[in-house]
Amino acid sequence: MKLAGRLVLRSLLVMALVIGGIAALTYELVQVSGRNDVDDLLQQETEFLSDALGDRMPAVAGLDGVVSGPEAEDAARQALTIRPSGGRHVSSVHVNGSRLQSTGGPPGTAALMRGDDAPAPEPGAVRTVDTDIGPVRVLDTAVTDGTGRRVAVLSLASPLDTVHDKAATVLLFTAGTGALGLGVGGTTLWLVVRRTLAPVRTVSAAAKEIRPTDLATRVPVPDTHDEIAELATEINQMLTRIERADTTRRSYLAAISHEVRTPLAVAKGHLELLGGPEAEIVHAELDRLRQVLEDLMAVARGSDEIDADRGPVFLPDLIEAVRARVRSLPFARSVVFREAVPQVVLGDQDRLEQCLMNLVSNAIDHNPPDVLVTVATQVEEDTAVLTVTDNGSGIDPDVLPHVFEPFVTTRSNESGGLAGLGLAIVRSRVRAQGGQVEIESSSEGSSVHIRLPLATA
Repeated sequence: MKLAGRLVLRSLLVMALVIGGIAALTYELVQVSGRNDVDDLLQQETEFLSDALGDRMPAVAGLDGVVSGPEAEDAARQALTIRPSGGRHVSSVHVNGSRLQSTGGPPGTAALMRGDDAPAPEPGAVRTVDTDIGPVRVLDTAVTDGTGRRVAVLSLASPLDTVHDKAATVLLFTAGTGALGLGVGGTTLWLVVRRTLAPVRTVSAAAKEIRPTDLATRVPVPDTHDEIAELATEINQMLTRIERADTTRRSYLAAISHEVRTPLAVAKGHLELLGGPEAEIVHAELDRLRQVLEDLMAVARGSDEIDADRGPVFLPDLIEAVRARVRSLPFARSVVFREAVPQVVLGDQDRLEQCLMNLVSNAIDHNPPDVLVTVATQVEEDTAVLTVTDNGSGIDPDVLPHVFEPFVTTRSNESGGLAGLGLAIVRSRVRAQGGQVEIESSSEGSSVHIRLPLATA
C-alpha cells in the first residue's frame, strides 16, 4: 500500500477510536444523568409521601398519643391517597406487616412491586435492582414516630428502561454521525493527503527517469520549503557527487586505455620483425588482449555496445581452441571438455573463446582448489547451448541476481565491498552476438549457459 493510503487508513483508525470513545463516554454520561434524574424524583416523592404520612399520624393516634399498627396502616392508606404513584414511579408503604401500594405508576413496575418478586425493603441509599422487567431504581426510607420507633418503610421504585432507551438512542445517533463524519472526513483527508504528497510523486517520477548513462538529469525541487524540498535537494546533491565520481572514473579509464594501447602496439611491431610460429601465437594473444581491453572499457563505461563480427562458428573448432588455450594454464587438469556437438552457430569465435575462458577462470578462482569445471555443448531446437559447470560451493543467493552487473562479484575484498567485471563482459559479448546468458547455482555448484542461434543455410 502506498504512503497516501497508509496515512489515510491510520488517520481514519485514530478518528474511529476517538469517535468510539466519545460515543461510549456519551452513552455513560446519558445513563448517569438519567439515573440522577430518577434519584432526584424518588428523593422528592419520598419526602412528599413522608410528609403526608407524618401529617396523618397525629390524626389517627389514640388518646395516649401512641400510633398502633392498625392506626399506622390507616394513616399510610390516607398518605398514599394524597401522594399516589406517578407516571414514572410506584409508591408503596410497608406497615403493620402489610405492604400497601397506591394505584397508577408504570404497569410493569407496579406489577413487580405488588407481586412476590418485589425487592425486600432495605432502608438507606438508593440502589439499582436487576429484575425480570429490567433494572429498577429503588429507594427505601424508614418512618419513625416521636419516640424514635419505626412504624413504616416507604418504598419508591422507578424503571430504568427509559434511561437505557434514551442512552441507546444517543449512542446510535452518535455512531451514525461518527460514521458519516468518517466517510466525509476520510474522503477529504484522502484529497488533502494526495495534494500534499503530489511533490513526492513528482520527485519519484523524475528519479525513475535517471539512467546511469545520463547522470546530468536532476529532480525538480518543489517550492514548499519543507521536508520534501529538503529530500529533493539532497537527491540532487547526491546525483552531483555521483556524476563527479563517474566523470573521474571515465577519465581514469581513458588514461588506462591510452597507456595500455601504446605498449601493445610496440610489442606487436617487434613481433612482426621477429617472425616464427611462436611470434604468431603471441601476436594473436596480443590481438585478443587489445579486444579484451576495448570490451572492458565499454562495459566499465556502463555501455553494452560491443562490436561483434557475427559469422559461422563450428562448435567442435571452438571447443578445441579453448582447450588449447587452457592446456597451457596451471589449472588445466581441473577442466574437463566434453565432446562438442557438430553444429554451426552464428557468432564471433574470438569473443566466444574469451567468454568461455572467462567463465572457466571465474569457476576456478571463486571455488576451492579441488573444484572440477566441465565445458559442454548441446542443442535445444534451433539454439545451441554452451555450458560451463563447476561442483563448487555455489553463489550466495543474495548476490546471485546481481552477478551480471558491473563491479559485482561473489568474493568480497578487504574493505567489504564487491567489485568485478568478468560476468558483465561475458553478458555484453553474448548479447552483441544475439545470444543470452543464464546462471544457475546451489550449494552443489553453479552452471552458466550461453545460448546462441544455430546457423541456417
